[in-house]
Amino acid sequence: MFSGTGFKGMRRTVIAVSAALTMGIGATAWAASSASAAPAAPAAIPRCQAGDLGVWVNADSEDGAAGHQYFHMDFTNLTHHTCYLDGYPGVSAVNLSEKQIGAAARQDPVAPAKVIDIAPDATAHATFSYVDVVVDPTCKPTTPALLKVYPPDDRGAAHAFFDLPVCAKASVTDLEVARVQAGV
Repeated sequence: MFSGTGFKGMRRTVIAVSAALTMGIGATAWAASSASAAPAAPAAIPRCQAGDLGVWVNADSEDGAAGHQYFHMDFTNLTHHTCYLDGYPGVSAVNLSEKQIGAAARQDPVAPAKVIDIAPDATAHATFSYVDVVVDPTCKPTTPALLKVYPPDDRGAAHAFFDLPVCAKASVTDLEVARVQAGV
């Protein structure tokens, strides 16, 4: 049916087409693997959650005037990735059973609103103020075991040691907290 030269020519055509297809498929596979090996766009920075943070009242930052004591409430990122905080933390004094003592801290607008990125092992802070209840003994001073601290926009809480007497009357607010700021 095929002459010797016709069969050889067809055979060469089939081999050439096969080689072209193989090279095309190989090039496509290489392009796909090269694309996946390319660096991906950086992921969005997640919000810091309570479990991501170590929180404490920095006693070394204490400052005071006219019955008020001011501290830095420090937030240290314990993860291996950067996360951010934005706004006011929620703060309330609690006993060992986590029953709230008195009113939650009110928000102090002294610090500007801004998003604060916290690198791994870095720390941000919020100014935390406390009114010395000895000034007003009618508020039934009670010493809490801890502060329950909710990072901004988080329902989970972290705890910070705090043993200064607070007012047990829910109608009296003697704690204030400002927005989170960069640095310690």
